[in-house]
Amino acid sequence: MRIRDEGVYQASEYAVSEDYSLQMSRCPQRPWGPVTSLETAERLQVHREAREEAQELLNNWMKSQLQLELSDGEEEVDSVLQEEPSAAPPKYEHFDDLCSYLECEMESSSVQKYLQHLLQSEAVNCGIAKHLRLEEIKEKKRLADPRIIMELRHKQVKENRMRHQRALELQRQEESLKKAILAEARLQAQEEDRKKALQAKKEEEEIQREIVKLRKEMAEKKHTMAKDWRMEGKRQEKTQKLSMQEVSTMSPTLVLKREEQEDEKQRKTQELLHWIHTSKQRCLQRHFSAWLKVILENRIKIGKAKALADWRCQLKALRAWRNYTWAQKVEQETQQFEVHLQDQNRKTQLAVEHNQRHLLRCCFLAWQHWSRAETEKRELQIKREQTKRKMEQLLEAVSLGKGGDRPLEANKPGTAEVNQHQDLQQDKPTETCLIQKEPDQTREQSCWDVVRTSHFCRNPRFAWEITIKHAALSAQDQAMYMNQITTVLQQFQAPSPKTSPAYGSRFEHRHAFQQRVIEEQRQQLQKQQELILKLQENQKLSRDKEEAAQAMAVTQMFNNSVSQTREEKQSRCKNTTPLSPPDCHGPGNTRAAMQGRKPSSRLTSPHPILKGMEERAIQRAEQRKKIEEAKQRKAEEKLAQLKAEEEALQRKEAEEKKAQQEKRREERRQQKLKELEKQRRLEKEQHLQKKARDHYEKVLLRKLGIVPWKRLREQAKKNLVVAQRHHSLGLQRKCLMTWLQVTQQSLREKMSQAEDFYSHMLLRWGFRNWLKYKDYLSTQDERASTFHTVCLMRKCFWAWFDHNLEEKRALWERLKIAAEHNNKRLTLNAFKAWRQYPLLMKKEREREERRNQLRRRVAEILPNFQT
Repeated sequence: MRIRDEGVYQASEYAVSEDYSLQMSRCPQRPWGPVTSLETAERLQVHREAREEAQELLNNWMKSQLQLELSDGEEEVDSVLQEEPSAAPPKYEHFDDLCSYLECEMESSSVQKYLQHLLQSEAVNCGIAKHLRLEEIKEKKRLADPRIIMELRHKQVKENRMRHQRALELQRQEESLKKAILAEARLQAQEEDRKKALQAKKEEEEIQREIVKLRKEMAEKKHTMAKDWRMEGKRQEKTQKLSMQEVSTMSPTLVLKREEQEDEKQRKTQELLHWIHTSKQRCLQRHFSAWLKVILENRIKIGKAKALADWRCQLKALRAWRNYTWAQKVEQETQQFEVHLQDQNRKTQLAVEHNQRHLLRCCFLAWQHWSRAETEKRELQIKREQTKRKMEQLLEAVSLGKGGDRPLEANKPGTAEVNQHQDLQQDKPTETCLIQKEPDQTREQSCWDVVRTSHFCRNPRFAWEITIKHAALSAQDQAMYMNQITTVLQQFQAPSPKTSPAYGSRFEHRHAFQQRVIEEQRQQLQKQQELILKLQENQKLSRDKEEAAQAMAVTQMFNNSVSQTREEKQSRCKNTTPLSPPDCHGPGNTRAAMQGRKPSSRLTSPHPILKGMEERAIQRAEQRKKIEEAKQRKAEEKLAQLKAEEEALQRKEAEEKKAQQEKRREERRQQKLKELEKQRRLEKEQHLQKKARDHYEKVLLRKLGIVPWKRLREQAKKNLVVAQRHHSLGLQRKCLMTWLQVTQQSLREKMSQAEDFYSHMLLRWGFRNWLKYKDYLSTQDERASTFHTVCLMRKCFWAWFDHNLEEKRALWERLKIAAEHNNKRLTLNAFKAWRQYPLLMKKEREREERRNQLRRRVAEILPNFQT
């Protein structure tokens, strides 16, 4: 297969090379140039396409052959793989895919064979195997052992893998060879191109040398021709002088005949010269008109190309300018939009911060009021508990003292009222708590309700209910305080200095305006600092109140401990009194018993033992009374000390509150004074600014007026126009510099092309003039030869004529015959020249046709610089 493939491939290569050689032999040999290079490139492309088609045909044929061989069997497939590893089925494009496909087919075929063999093998039971030929079955089984088949299969797979690897190595080697061949071909092509370029340069140099040689030869020929013309002029002068001498010697008839002959000759020569001149003029006119037409067409084309190039450049510049302006507009719009968004975001942030501050301020004030109300509540509760304890102590002291049962009975309704009042007070805080827990009311309303409900004990029913809170601010004072808070909040919520009206007009000095703005900002900062100080003082007051509440709680705890100790002592006393005899209701009862017993003793004299017992009981009662009085004195002293301590604390608190109130009043008074001073200062500044503005306007109207303002406006407009012009010029300079560079480059290219074309035209003109000069020299040579023959004949005839004159007119008749013969010969020569003239014209036309063909070929070879 490989040998056949190589033979077919060589045959196709030979056919292509034969066809290519035939094509190359058919085409005439021309000088190397771009046209021939293009033709060779086209032929190479045709050759490549033919080669690719031949390769495709060979591949298709090989694939069909391979399919046929695959259908025959596995052995043929193996042989095909050994012979031609590069062939592939039509479904697969690469050799690897083909190998994998063949391996899969071989595996499937081997598996199918093994399955068929297993199916064909007999499966015999143990009982039946005894009656059959076990040995033959074992031999068959040994022959059909699947292990051997699997080993063979593994060997086949390894062989296939080795073949596949060898095929891959061959492919890689072929690819590397192809790459090396391609590289060598490229190098050869480059070397050929270089050789061709060198040959072209050498040919050009030789042409230039030949042109120089031709120019030198032409100059030498011109020099020789000029010398010949001079010699001929001298000879003609000599002949004319000789003829004049002969004419003077000759007879008048001969002279007249000669003159007539010369006149006819001159007339004929003049007619011939006139006809030649007219034909030359016509030829020159025709060539000049054609040349002029070509030049005009070229100029029109160049002008159209220039106009189109200029229009394209202008269009590019305009598009670039439009894109630049659009980009600038988009950038400006984006910047404006960004500035707007930034300003909007800043305003929203300021509004959100201001709203948060306002809410925090309101919440802080409400919390402050609520905390004050809570502290007052706690103080009231503590004082009520203290008063309760004091009343209980007093009641206990009265019950233990001389008051008997009456003060107890009198104090019972008071205690009931106190308990009722306490119950009412306990109900009211519950109401306040329920009001606070309502979800529909806002924080501020709840806080203000708490503040309102905290003033429930403003009208006390009893003297002991009066506390320090009743000396607090009245409703009017609270209203004043709330008005001050609202004014402060309004000052915070006041518009920023940006929105506030500017003090200075546009004619006012900028420095003064900036100073005023700075002063306003300082004043605002001072106000903020004062507010911060006030808030700090309020915090300090709240802290002091909390500390006082804590101190009151400590004192309350101490009082509770004291009262508990007293109750324990009283309970002990009550427990000890039942041990005494009956009627142990205190000293009052004992006295009543003694009074009841006195009349009985009077009536009946008691027993001395009973008397001693009674005396002892009286002594015991007196001792007990003394002990109780001592205890009561101690308790009263302790109560007096506690009262004194409480009164001192209350005095201190009252003094502190008074000092704080005085301090607040002084701060308010100072703040009011500062505000009044600020208002006066502002009014004064406004008044001064108004005066200054009026004075400034008057001065402007008096001194400057409208004319200088107009001048300034005009100057500003001019400056704006100049700035716009400068901006536009700068942009034009930026945009048109690239255009200028492009145009300069295009002009250079065009100039180089024009110079090349001019040199080409000069060469053509030189060659043409050289050919014309060659034709002219040939004609002149012919004319010189004819003229030389004529001159020689004249000389001969003149010598013969001199010889005849010496013979004294002996041979006049022969001379006449010779003259006639000479005239006939001249006419024959003239007619011959006339007959030869059309042939010469034909030759010239053929030369012109050849020149036109050469021009066309040169135009085909050379590129058209006009397009």
